[in-house]
Amino acid sequence: MIDRLPMRTLVRCLAAMLLASTAVSAAATELDADGQSKLGLTTAVLQSTQAPSSLTATAEVLDPSTLAKSVDDIVAAQAAADASSAEYKRVQALLAADGNMSRKALEAARAQALADQAKLRQQQAQLRVEWGSSIASLDSGALRTRVDALLEGRDVLLKAEPLTQPPAGFTAGTAALRLSAKQTIDARVLGPLPRSSAGLAGGWLLQAPASGLVPGMTLTAQLQGKGPAEAGVLLPRSAVVRWNGVAWAYVVTDATHFERRVVQVLNMTPAGWLVGEPFKAGEKVVTRGVEALIVLDAAPVPAEADSAPKGDD
Repeated sequence: MIDRLPMRTLVRCLAAMLLASTAVSAAATELDADGQSKLGLTTAVLQSTQAPSSLTATAEVLDPSTLAKSVDDIVAAQAAADASSAEYKRVQALLAADGNMSRKALEAARAQALADQAKLRQQQAQLRVEWGSSIASLDSGALRTRVDALLEGRDVLLKAEPLTQPPAGFTAGTAALRLSAKQTIDARVLGPLPRSSAGLAGGWLLQAPASGLVPGMTLTAQLQGKGPAEAGVLLPRSAVVRWNGVAWAYVVTDATHFERRVVQVLNMTPAGWLVGEPFKAGEKVVTRGVEALIVLDAAPVPAEADSAPKGDD
């Protein structure tokens, strides 16, 4: 089945008109000049280009109340640890000065201080696991400022997880959230997340202006890597058509032949898709009428008439 085929009826009628004089194969379609004119085919020449490595991810808007509770727990644990540490030092000083404190009171104060420190470390470790080091490394004042911005609806935090296995050494530098085919929001990459729910790799924590985003929303994010740019050729978006769940493009091999090739995207840019082999710079691809060529490929080839003479009964 052809995905999202515009003007389906018109294209099929044109294909039916041309099918009788058109040879179709799994690899290439043959179409004479008259047929190309009727389908309104246009082409473009592929150009070499470079683009930063990128990765497509799902981005979930996170509930800020979860972070707020974690921050409150850490602030309380820090206060308790500070208080018990001060009490331990006080008891220790009194015992050393005049013995007005018992050894047992000193040990009790020490045990309480150690317990409170352990609880604080546990809360900090949990924050790091859930929110990453970019959040866990902030002091209490910066944490409170961040939480206030989230609770007041000025900013949102998102968990971005890759849809495919990231390339080795991939590090996200910038991100764009796709709200629709024509609208995106720039997001800041705060840092990596230490665990993944997608099972592929750890994701990234993003920050973006609220702009109507609410907890629980899931968007598509395009993450741009910090590493060296990828080289390839720029394939116009209009040259790509989906058929049976696969992306295809047609390359002009001569005046009447069009070779259908699978499109494997290296990167997605505003100008088009960055692709590698088997596409090469200088080749021509069909940019208008691609759907009609797919119809010709999908149409059954008419059975040849039996030319053998029939015997007399």
